[in-house]
Amino acid sequence: MRAGRSGARPVLAGCRIIVSVDTRAAGASLVASRAAGIDDLDRALRTAGADVTRVPGRRAAAPSPAVLRRAVHRAGFGGADAVLFTASAASWVGAAVSTGTLDANRRRAEAGRLLLIAMDEEEVGRLRAARLPVRYVAPSAPGGLTGCVLSHYRSGARSLLTEVGRLDVRSGGVLLDGRFIPLPRGAAGLIDALFLARGRVLSRAELARMLPGGERSGHAVEAAVARLREALGSIDLVQTVVKRGYRLAVIDP
Repeated sequence: MRAGRSGARPVLAGCRIIVSVDTRAAGASLVASRAAGIDDLDRALRTAGADVTRVPGRRAAAPSPAVLRRAVHRAGFGGADAVLFTASAASWVGAAVSTGTLDANRRRAEAGRLLLIAMDEEEVGRLRAARLPVRYVAPSAPGGLTGCVLSHYRSGARSLLTEVGRLDVRSGGVLLDGRFIPLPRGAAGLIDALFLARGRVLSRAELARMLPGGERSGHAVEAAVARLREALGSIDLVQTVVKRGYRLAVIDP
């Protein structure tokens, strides 16, 4: 991730953001208007440093498209930081239920690790009915969706104080005292799970269930921890607790 000329880190460095868009056929002028709005949103988020992915979101989407199922899974297991609903949330909720990832999405949203934002009050109600914490942004709000995301990461994102510095976790890596360290997807998923535990020791069995890809063996967890530590280099952030598992080096969890 390149910084600007001033050397400042982009606000959304390391963030992967999913934008749910309506793919239904409509009149040419309406299609052009919607596309322009999405393009502006996409451009603004990328300018702020985010990696943006668009996925289909519509009321009638059964069975869910593969791209949507993959996105819902990523959101539940540390592969996304925010989902912005510019279309119906029904297909997202349906895909989360059908893939068994609704609880995982809910857990990350409740912990402040998955930001859900909608611009339609009906869609907000739909998400809340599924017990998914969501923010409502009025279409007329200054800055709209982009402004809400930027505000969250400038002042509202949760962090942890660790023995090696203030830690923020994003799907593309970590921030330690403001310094961004990119991580491969598997390592980012592991540290996301440890971050959600907020210093509590997680057994190998617990981590195996929380890692992307479903149930893993104890050996697979150990290998994932080794890869994470390698990616972090000399930073001693992940601690081994003998005969119990792993934890982040959190101060006063």
